[in-house]
Amino acid sequence: MTGCKIELVYMDPDTYTAISTHELRQTILNKLYMEAYNGRSLTKQELADMLGIKYQQLVYQLTNHLKDFWTVQKEEKVRGTRMEYIAPANPNAVHMCIGKDRRIYIIDPIAELYGPIDSVGTRCDKCSVEEAEYCVESLIEKKIIPKELTTSERETLSMNKRSGLRPLDRGFIEALKGMAAGDNCVLTIPCERCTFMQRKNLITIS
Repeated sequence: MTGCKIELVYMDPDTYTAISTHELRQTILNKLYMEAYNGRSLTKQELADMLGIKYQQLVYQLTNHLKDFWTVQKEEKVRGTRMEYIAPANPNAVHMCIGKDRRIYIIDPIAELYGPIDSVGTRCDKCSVEEAEYCVESLIEKKIIPKELTTSERETLSMNKRSGLRPLDRGFIEALKGMAAGDNCVLTIPCERCTFMQRKNLITIS
């Protein structure tokens, strides 16, 4: 069984600001990511119909405010016109940026979390302590994260009201360490333990 992958991806603060308080843009992202998580692409018209909005309204948002979040997977010609099938640019992404006093801000479309992590939390918060510990140990064993946090890393988490006991807490630290090099942090978590993805009906454990 393959693991659940979460990739922490940097975003521009202006991108964050354009989405963090805009309900329609959040709804578009959530629907696009949920529908496409298992590899499905859909047309812009299909997405607009699912959301109950006009096609032109959707295209405006995708083109002007959400262009970093989606990509064209394939094109078809239908009655002389070009029809694009779109999907998330990275369906596994949790987008993040950092502000004053090391405050971490996220856009997590699947979890519908938009804001500073000290306010909105992370998708890992809904898991039990035991489940979170299992995932953290798995990441340590795979050498994705180190066993111990440094004092400054603990301070960064504390400033964001995080304990460091959740997988994404540790992922944020690794992503911040890789920021200067432009490296994203990829967390691979055993699927059979990811209750968040099971609750979202994105994975089924037989």
